[in-house]
Amino acid sequence: MSRRRWWLIAGAVGVVVLVAGGLWIWQATGRPATAEEAAAEYLRALESGDPAAVEATGAVMQRETLDAFSDATALVHDAEVISVSGDDSAPVGGVTATAEITFRLADEKHTAALTLSPIDGRWVVDESGRGTVTARPSVGSFISIGGQTLPAGEATTLLPASYTVAAAPVSLLSGETSVTVLPGDETAVDIDVSVRPEATAAAQKQLDEHLETCAEPGTAAPEGCGIRIPWGTEFRAVSEFRYRIEKLPTLALSGKGFGAEGGVLVTTVTGTGQDGAKREATYRTDSWSLRGDVSFTAEGVVLSAW
Repeated sequence: MSRRRWWLIAGAVGVVVLVAGGLWIWQATGRPATAEEAAAEYLRALESGDPAAVEATGAVMQRETLDAFSDATALVHDAEVISVSGDDSAPVGGVTATAEITFRLADEKHTAALTLSPIDGRWVVDESGRGTVTARPSVGSFISIGGQTLPAGEATTLLPASYTVAAAPVSLLSGETSVTVLPGDETAVDIDVSVRPEATAAAQKQLDEHLETCAEPGTAAPEGCGIRIPWGTEFRAVSEFRYRIEKLPTLALSGKGFGAEGGVLVTTVTGTGQDGAKREATYRTDSWSLRGDVSFTAEGVVLSAW
């Protein structure tokens, strides 16, 4: 006889299957779950912390909502359906039901109302079962939730749980806060952000590369390079500028801008002197400096010199 055993129960379909790793029980009574049962299934999925379990309830949401749930820092527990109002019979188009629930999250007891609507012949908790968070960092235009980088200042839909919301990119910016998301709630949080040393290092590298480009020979002084040469008093016209960098300016970052000072630059100018004769002169500055704006993308830092 096969080691797998099947039991069929009259009046309903009942199957008990022995599988490796444990006992799995499935029952079907020939009817769809009631709204109360569907709400309870949703609560159990939230308590599990498993995105796949939430998805199995039929709840429709963005992938980022489910992915963020994987990294929730605190989960719903002790959840119960208190009552159900509306049509709790077969889920058909045009009807809804409301489940009053209670649960604990982040050391507090909460109550909420979940609206259930029929989808593909089953009761499903709609968007009332989620909440939104809008985070505004003091520096940067992106946030990170559960390893996902998202636009700052926009409402992000999340499942009920607690999350860590950080300024992004986290490798360059330091600042985070904890937020608890409740069903149907809209939450706004501010994040106090500071710039990490890694951001200054990345910006200095970017600036150095920019200034090396600035130092290429040309027929005019380049813009956005902090190069100012008083050649007008000696030259009627210039045919070439040649540069030699002896020391690059050292950069300092603030949240919105940057300053770079202390550079040493030697410039050789060739052209026509005020007397009409060919002329060449060398200018040196020991205070080569420049300013500009700084912004943070989802992955790095961007400088814009004035």
